Amino acid sequence: MENHTGAQRNHDLALSLIDLQDALGGQYGLLSRPKLRLMVKLTHGPIKVSELALRLNISSPAVSQMIDKLASDGLVIRSGMGSDQRLVGVGLTEAGRTAVNEALNAFESRVSTLLRGFSEQEKQELLHLLKKMAEVT
Repeated sequence: MENHTGAQRNHDLALSLIDLQDALGGQYGLLSRPKLRLMVKLTHGPIKVSELALRLNISSPAVSQMIDKLASDGLVIRSGMGSDQRLVGVGLTEAGRTAVNEALNAFESRVSTLLRGFSEQEKQELLHLLKKMAEVT
C-alpha cells in the first residue's frame, strides 16, 4: 500500500503535468496540439486510421474526423498502402510536412522558454525521465 507521502507526490505530479499541458497547449502555426500529435505520427510514412487511433489513444471516428479536416486543408492525403490497395493509409502532403516542421519549431521554442532556468544536467535528467515515462505508455 502506498503511503500518504507517495500518494500526495503522485497527486502533485498529476497536477503539475496538467499545468504543463496547459503551458504547452494551443496553436502551433496552422496546427492545434491534437492535430500536431497526429501529423507527427505520419512523418515516417502513411499509417492506417486504426493504427493512428491506437498510437494516439483516441477513437477511430475521432481520428477520421481530424483526418477529414486535415485533408480538406490539404495537409494529409489518403492512399492505398502496399500491394493491397484496399488498405488505406493516411500520409502527409508536402504542405503537411511544411506545417509539421513549422509547428515543431514553434513547439520547441515554447519548450525552450519553459526550460530557460534549467541547467544542462537538469535538462538531461528530465529527458531521461520523460523517455522512461513514454516507454510505459
